[in-house]
Amino acid sequence: MSAAVGAAGCAPQGGVRDDGTAPTLSAPSSAVPLWPGYTPPFLPAATKPPSSKRYLPVKNVQVPPRGLAALSAKTLLEHDPNVPEAVHKVVSTCTAGGCPLRDAVRRDLTGDGRAEMVVAVDLPEFERTLLQVYSAAPGRTVRLVLIYWGPLGLTGDTFGRDLLITATGNDGRFTTRFRWNGDVMAAVTPEGAADPPRPADGGITPGTGPSTDTRTTP
Repeated sequence: MSAAVGAAGCAPQGGVRDDGTAPTLSAPSSAVPLWPGYTPPFLPAATKPPSSKRYLPVKNVQVPPRGLAALSAKTLLEHDPNVPEAVHKVVSTCTAGGCPLRDAVRRDLTGDGRAEMVVAVDLPEFERTLLQVYSAAPGRTVRLVLIYWGPLGLTGDTFGRDLLITATGNDGRFTTRFRWNGDVMAAVTPEGAADPPRPADGGITPGTGPSTDTRTTP
């Protein structure tokens, strides 16, 4: 009898048991298009990236109290020494009805709670699209954190704080993923490491067409 009672005392309790508050579930991140209504005009080929040089600071432009939202993409491009003179000319002379400059997109890509400005200008005469990302730096200066030359008609998404740039060429469709590394938006390799910055002018010089290089992956 005592053995039977002891065995019964070790048996697990039945019924419903309260294990406490259930963990909070969050929806997974999803890609958010930068230009949801944009359709590429055509899809030229892409080749290897050009050589590198340093980003130069944007001249004579200060961040207003409202942040980059108070600045226009045209103003930044016109004062950006990283932009070739041929692009300056296109941007400064374009009109509202025929400007190749897309609407600026503002997303927080650095995680500091302030939105960066993503700017893209389509250049059919060079068969290129120039995409740049500007950030507000300490001292109310505007800092360039990404330059990307790609095939005409490239587009992009944000995935969390990552920037995904997608284009299509003769080699097929390719996407380059950029992530803030504390200094610039750097290309993320399949292993998760970030390539060093490699900005360039895309081979565009005044009075000339594009070189064989069509994209830059800082």
